[in-house]
Amino acid sequence: MSKARIRFWVFVGLLSVLGHAGWANPVSEAAIEFLKGEGIHVSSGAAAGYVPDTVCAECHADKAESFADMGMARSLYRPAKDNTIEDFDAVPYYHEPSQRHYEMEWRDGEMWFQRYSNTADGHKIDEFAVKVDWIMGSGNHVRVYLYQTPDGAMFQLPLAWYTQTKKWAMAPGYESANHEGILRDIHQRCIGCHNAFGEYSEKSGLKGHIGLYPHDLPEGIGCQRCHGPGAEHVYRAYSGEGEVEELRSAIVQPGKLPRERLYSICYGCHMQSNVAVNAQLRLGRDHFSFRPGEDLKDFIAQIDIKEADQSKGDRFEINHHPYRLEQSTCFTQSKGELGCLSCHDPHVKIKPEQRVEHYRNACLSCHELDDDGLPAIEKTEATHPEIAATDDCTTCHMPERRTEDVVEVWMTDHRIVRHIEPEEERMREIKSVDPVVENVFLQHPNSGVPKAEASMLKLMAILDYSKNKMDFAVRDLEKLLGQAQTPHFEPWLTLIEAYIANKQYGKARQIAGATLKRAPDNPKVINAVAVSLYATGDKAQAIDILTKTANQMPELVFIRLTLAKLLAAEGKLDGALQYAESVVKQRPNQWQAWALIANLAKAMGDDTRALEAYLKTLEIRPESPAIRKKTVSLLEAAGRQDEAARHQTRLKQ
Repeated sequence: MSKARIRFWVFVGLLSVLGHAGWANPVSEAAIEFLKGEGIHVSSGAAAGYVPDTVCAECHADKAESFADMGMARSLYRPAKDNTIEDFDAVPYYHEPSQRHYEMEWRDGEMWFQRYSNTADGHKIDEFAVKVDWIMGSGNHVRVYLYQTPDGAMFQLPLAWYTQTKKWAMAPGYESANHEGILRDIHQRCIGCHNAFGEYSEKSGLKGHIGLYPHDLPEGIGCQRCHGPGAEHVYRAYSGEGEVEELRSAIVQPGKLPRERLYSICYGCHMQSNVAVNAQLRLGRDHFSFRPGEDLKDFIAQIDIKEADQSKGDRFEINHHPYRLEQSTCFTQSKGELGCLSCHDPHVKIKPEQRVEHYRNACLSCHELDDDGLPAIEKTEATHPEIAATDDCTTCHMPERRTEDVVEVWMTDHRIVRHIEPEEERMREIKSVDPVVENVFLQHPNSGVPKAEASMLKLMAILDYSKNKMDFAVRDLEKLLGQAQTPHFEPWLTLIEAYIANKQYGKARQIAGATLKRAPDNPKVINAVAVSLYATGDKAQAIDILTKTANQMPELVFIRLTLAKLLAAEGKLDGALQYAESVVKQRPNQWQAWALIANLAKAMGDDTRALEAYLKTLEIRPESPAIRKKTVSLLEAAGRQDEAARHQTRLKQ
């Protein structure tokens, strides 16, 4: 591409701010072929039409340079010594409730995590170590650490770095003795908000498909998460094809969207009423399907809760920016005019020396000054306390406060108030506790979601939250699906998995056909159908279904694990062992597969392999007393009495 043409399209790019906003056009084959010739990759699959964000910077260098300072640009990235903010001399960190030690260190240029317990005689036990592949979080408040298995799955590690206090502590949700350890998987919703879109397979964002991610993901949120897929826009800019208006219409300009669609971009990730009960995708949508310019309510149904021990106005969590803002009198009286962009430019980080003036001016764009130059207090004879002209309104009216879900962090509370709590109350140390949920409901009941779908989404949220243990929700969903004819598979999959979780295999079998009809190639549907068939006597058919699926979808370890378990139950030990071994090859942290390998090896007389697999299981999931008892027995049989005694001690703790 000539320099003259680049200069021409840079000029057009500057003009395009005057253009109209809207949906980015679907990427054309001509665009894909042209950009391929230019060496620019265009994504396909579930998130099609995206280009590397570095391409955007060729014409929009100023925006790219300023955006690089924003926390969003550092939402996910590879560990590197030149971006280290942690104190590696402050580990190991000891977590008293779980009686485990946690470490982070650099090994030959790589960041490594280690977890272990110490025995009374000073030996390490249940030692697990893994390379850190990704860091999630800008580090403005906290960093958490992820590792990726060969099949592409990602998992969070239990240790976090807290920037405000400059210390290591347990990651959010890991504070108690019983936590997910090294097995908290990174769901598509997590990646969907914490990063630019990568190369995802066609249906990878749908319910029933597990999160498997490329090992060469983009690093951080980029331009196109707010402006939409950029391939067609870049094609027109590089090629010079078409009119200026076509170039403008090939990318979304958020500032020209109607308010509801503009803030749908922000709210898609920043509107979260609570961390306990997850929002639900609208039926037929997948996690990577939202595009800027769309109404968020067509993509996701936000779920709110009523707690037993505190009101909505008292709940304050780390991702509560618009949720709290919308509780403000300023917001309600502005009739929705007040919003994220009233104070924040997503491209520019406000410098510390500019902060007071910037936010004061934002407030005074609505609030007037009285004759003394102080903010006027409407509908009262009261006067504002004396403040300097350089004082920041937010210090008093949007103060920082400790968050309930990430208890090591304090954030700006976006609920604008007239009177604030004392600092010692807002900033006091608190314990992480799960909320007592009394009721679950759609946050926006008048959002246009059809009544039957709204009821389904609410019940699906309840079953997700309760891990399928709310009997009334199972019964209500069963009744609803009997009354409402929906072509969508998601509620059917929820119901069949709830039946299986509650060992109601007969009921699961009854709806297996209806569920499979709606999603014949969905892996979780196939797995649930096979389990229901096996449990109700059609064992050969179940095994045949899983065998075919395992061959067609070799990347799905949970299909192979289910198949290995069923083969083991049928006494087909060699086949079961083969599948179990293939699982741990793809996903080395699959503790159930390691436990199955151990049991199979022992049954086949290979005590050496059984002991190796039991020890591996305990490295991954040291909470299992049944596995530890078997390990003690084999250690004693192998004459390794000291090791057996150490494990025996752990059983008593």
